[in-house]
Amino acid sequence: MELLVIFVIIFIIYGAGWIWQTVNDILRDANRVQWDAGESGGQNRLPQKVLLGGHDLADLNQAYQRFAEARNGEIHNRQLFQSPKVSFLHHGARSLLSVYESGDTNGTLHTQLTTTVPEGWPYRLEVFPQRRPDEAATMPGDIRIGDEEFDARYVVKSNDEKFAREFLDGAARQALEDLRNLLGNDRILVSLNSSRLMVRKEAVIATSDDLAVFADLAGRLHDRIEMLWQRASGIEILDAPEGASDGELPRCQICGSDIAEDVRVNCRRCGTPHHKDCWEFNGQCSTYACGEKRFASKKT
Repeated sequence: MELLVIFVIIFIIYGAGWIWQTVNDILRDANRVQWDAGESGGQNRLPQKVLLGGHDLADLNQAYQRFAEARNGEIHNRQLFQSPKVSFLHHGARSLLSVYESGDTNGTLHTQLTTTVPEGWPYRLEVFPQRRPDEAATMPGDIRIGDEEFDARYVVKSNDEKFAREFLDGAARQALEDLRNLLGNDRILVSLNSSRLMVRKEAVIATSDDLAVFADLAGRLHDRIEMLWQRASGIEILDAPEGASDGELPRCQICGSDIAEDVRVNCRRCGTPHHKDCWEFNGQCSTYACGEKRFASKKT
């Protein structure tokens, strides 16, 4: 009987906490939006619109829905006045696209994309626009990449200077510049730690096309992480399977036999070819330290 009473008390406390949190979320989101009351002052008003960052929330939901469909993702917008979120996979990594509200007094809104990184990732990195115009104002701990134009425009912080320079190659720097110029708003933040890559852009990105551009640019940075991780794990991406030349069939590392085109699959991480039956038998890539469990019908 005592256990039943304790259970009931815990259930009541948990339920009350959930209700309180839900009400708080609704009130917070309601305070964040603006209401368009229409032209008339009282009666016969036009249907009101919920605006988020100057954009109709209904239109924003539709843009996120189209983005979700294009990425084979899932949209999440179950609460009243809640901005939409989309979860999807980027090359097997879990990603979440959302609207982020900063904690400043203005309640500045950002579009944010977070993507998981490989388990065991050891590096931290932050990159954001330089707000100190003169080069001498560089703060202790800031890392200089060696590109004078880039170093004058960005602040780079990391727990490993060598990694930061290697990660921010020409392609990554161009992706950052394109993110900075997106929508004509130069405020971005790229933050990397042991669990995720986060790309945040000030402004509500409100069209599916612009959301796709934002996600593609963030995806380029994540691809750079994957490439460096593969290299650190001893996985090399080859243009052709090792030991195979033009006209020769690649050899399966599981059974040792040649692989005909119609029964070939390739590891999605390192590109190693296998017989489809051999892959299914083994349950993962046969290349040492790869561990990938998904394959593609052709090399991606």
